[in-house]
Amino acid sequence: MSHDWRAPAYVLDIMPHLGARLLGMAQKPKDIGSVLQEARTSRGLTQADIAPQLGVSRATVAQIETGRRSLKAEDLTRLAAFYGCSLSELLPPATDDQEVDGLAELFRAHPGLAEDQGPSSFAGVCATARALTDLEARLEIDATVHSLPSYRVEHGNMPWQAAREGYRIAEDERRRLALGEGPIRFVDELLMTSGVRSAKATLPTGIISISIAQPDHGLLVMVDKNLGLEHRRFRYAHGLAHFLFDTEGPWRVCNSGGAPDFAEVRADAFASALLIPQYGLRRYVETLGKETLGRGGPTVLSLFSEGDGRDKTGESRRVDGRQRRGRHPITVSDVLRTAHYYGTSPSVAAHRLRNLRLLTDRELDQLKTMLRSEKHTPIEGELALQAHEMDSLCSRLAALAASALHRGNIDTPRFNELADLAGVRVADRKGLLATAATPPQQERGSSSQTPRRATSATSP
Repeated sequence: MSHDWRAPAYVLDIMPHLGARLLGMAQKPKDIGSVLQEARTSRGLTQADIAPQLGVSRATVAQIETGRRSLKAEDLTRLAAFYGCSLSELLPPATDDQEVDGLAELFRAHPGLAEDQGPSSFAGVCATARALTDLEARLEIDATVHSLPSYRVEHGNMPWQAAREGYRIAEDERRRLALGEGPIRFVDELLMTSGVRSAKATLPTGIISISIAQPDHGLLVMVDKNLGLEHRRFRYAHGLAHFLFDTEGPWRVCNSGGAPDFAEVRADAFASALLIPQYGLRRYVETLGKETLGRGGPTVLSLFSEGDGRDKTGESRRVDGRQRRGRHPITVSDVLRTAHYYGTSPSVAAHRLRNLRLLTDRELDQLKTMLRSEKHTPIEGELALQAHEMDSLCSRLAALAASALHRGNIDTPRFNELADLAGVRVADRKGLLATAATPPQQERGSSSQTPRRATSATSP
């Protein structure tokens, strides 16, 4: 598909729909300044206390609070983390003439999303999702027929509890989706079968993914297009986790760097376990000639037998595994092959091996150092995933647009508008329509004559 793109009507009207409140905020920096001042003073903090958090002087903080200096979205996120509150608490309330919209709040919190309106921008992907929702309604397609389950999560105070929940629910999801223990070929297509749309987009610096839940967009995971394919697959699975666990708001932005909260820890654990199932991983490592039974345990096992029933004390046997076959450490090549098999980065594969006790902490550190070495770059390049990737959101929109035109749900100008949005070249549209056409029905008269001719030919 080509991205020689003209902005259709859906993109041209998305910014007024989503960005009105953001623009209002930008025109009145004093409003947000007063909110920030109240948030600071209510916590008993001075401007000198806040300045190091933003990397500016106390005088600059004073200018921000009096509306003489604007505040970047990254700084607002940093303050929210420092105060221990949500971003919405640091934003001025909407006025009566402003639409209270989840995505409008997202634009207000991250103004950089409004700067680009190209085909792969945040606005462009949102327009594609909105058009797909409208098209599915016209075709009477229920995209949520296989809706996501709702998982109860414990709100503990330890990160390991969040990680444990992520691992456990990833196993439940694999069973629900009948994935077995093998690798997932197309993560974005898998999400589509559960009513979750996914797409890569050009996102502002520092943002690696966004999860959105809106009626006119559906459930949508947007991942930075500059990430590698293995990384994008992980972020798609990560975004799915937020829909399964989180009910705190209509959107969530995942930033690079910074200390992750429990929701991020839970989503990271879910993504790694969904992409690399533990039993499948053990079997694959065994095919590489490595033993997995006792790698994280003792080299000598103690087995107990109940005996024949007459001996109530039973019998204990010691099994020496110090000379067992396959006891040798896992190598960089093993990690790279595992990552290639499951479609993840080597780092995700290495940490998954560690968490299943197939690697020790020392072995993990050694492997991480070796993976960063330049001499392993050619090997990793040979085993890396192919760059070919299906754009499930655009391909679905293009296919449904062709079907809708054949069925009379839309006219030709609307089809061309949707094809523009999906990135289908003009030269390819005739072929797209041909693939969506219904095969012609054979005439009833000709179908009834064929058997009669066959009968007369075989009759005596």
